Amino acid sequence: MKKVKTIQRYKCDFCKKILTKYHMEIHEKRCFRNPDRYCDFCDNKGFIVEHYDGGHTREFPCPYCVSFDKKMLKEIEAREEEEKNES
Repeated sequence: MKKVKTIQRYKCDFCKKILTKYHMEIHEKRCFRNPDRYCDFCDNKGFIVEHYDGGHTREFPCPYCVSFDKKMLKEIEAREEEEKNES
């Protein structure tokens, strides 16, 4: 019988995702359920700036930060709590 190397896996503190330690550290920083998450797209500014020819700029709200719905997060947490109670 040949011995097989095993890799320890970690579970996200905010969602149910399971990954290796390295990938979990990256995931938890950006996890949509993490209230203190870091947005790579806007660097947590909440908006992005587009530069046009002639030096003109225009600000747009970050599509990822704007789409985060706190109401939906509460609904997800309520459903998960129900699932725990049913088990």
